[in-house]
Amino acid sequence: MKNDNNTKKSNGKIILIILGIAVGVFLLIYGSYAEKKNETEKTNLSESSTEMDADAYAREAESRIAKLCQSVRGVSNVHVSVTLSGGYNAVYAQNSQSGSSGYKNEFVLTGNGSSEKALLIGYSVPQISGVGIVCTGGGDADTRREIIALVGAAFGVSSNKIYVTEAQN
Repeated sequence: MKNDNNTKKSNGKIILIILGIAVGVFLLIYGSYAEKKNETEKTNLSESSTEMDADAYAREAESRIAKLCQSVRGVSNVHVSVTLSGGYNAVYAQNSQSGSSGYKNEFVLTGNGSSEKALLIGYSVPQISGVGIVCTGGGDADTRREIIALVGAAFGVSSNKIYVTEAQN
């Protein structure tokens, strides 16, 4: 009888150990899956948010240009369209070294092993590649030149990428 109880106790302990190992393996597998899923979601979120930010940047630039143009004498009813060249670009930290063999740039890395990544320090804003302005008063050559010079100076856009025309009555 004593042997039977000892065998049952031993079998119970073995079952608990096996069950504990199974739960541990399950948690390891599930944990790595959940971590990869979170990283994918964060990447997708950051990519879509920067795309949305480029559109918001264009709308903000259009609003600022319209407000600026309306302050010019003889100009009213301003409508602006801005075209961007690309979107936000990631800017990574770099170490620069110059020596006898030349100039050398290396990205600053964080993490270790397979989790090493370049250190992101920010994003550069999209470049304005074209501006179209339709306004009352835009048919006058002097007003057109003034608007082109004003927008070019304020937003760093060359004059050949800014077009101003008269609005319909």
